[in-house]
Amino acid sequence: MKSFRENLEKAAVLDHPYSLPRPAQSNGVAASVLMVWASSVSSPHDPQVLVTRRTESVDTHKGQMAFPGGRQDPEDPSSVATALREAQEEVGLAPELVDVVATLPEMWTVTGFLVTPVLAVLKKPLDQVPLVYQVSEIDEALWVPYSRLVQTYRRETLARGSVRYPIDVFLDEPHRIWGVTGSLLKNLLERIERLG
Repeated sequence: MKSFRENLEKAAVLDHPYSLPRPAQSNGVAASVLMVWASSVSSPHDPQVLVTRRTESVDTHKGQMAFPGGRQDPEDPSSVATALREAQEEVGLAPELVDVVATLPEMWTVTGFLVTPVLAVLKKPLDQVPLVYQVSEIDEALWVPYSRLVQTYRRETLARGSVRYPIDVFLDEPHRIWGVTGSLLKNLLERIERLG
């Protein structure tokens, strides 16, 4: 995991655009997500990223696959603090178990959030860190291997009325990871690929 952590650090400073740019807005809501990676005892050389499936009862992005995260509270001192707080609230991931590596550039969502992705790694193998869901927000949490992300990626086109635009999609059957989560993943994977 040490070498993957080093790759995350190097990838974070590369100048590389998001694969699905979104226009800036003047009155967005600040939010953060935690892109936390971990190794498993059984597959120590294939890092895995934590992804959740939101419930149908949340206000936004109902039923979608997402990284732990949410809007920044006034008492949060930083975007990193927001991501860590949200991860603890949503899946019971204690901040002391997480080693924050870096942040990636902010990204606007079509729903008006300005999202800061926070890259991190678990200090323990994922097998040793049980997750406890906040059932009002999270239906499921899963660890998706890096190798599966690379193997299942595809570019699709989404139509909204007469407008069609490309989206980044990753499959972890029966789950489909797309939207902002897909764009954030694609951006990170492209950065890592550039490292060679």
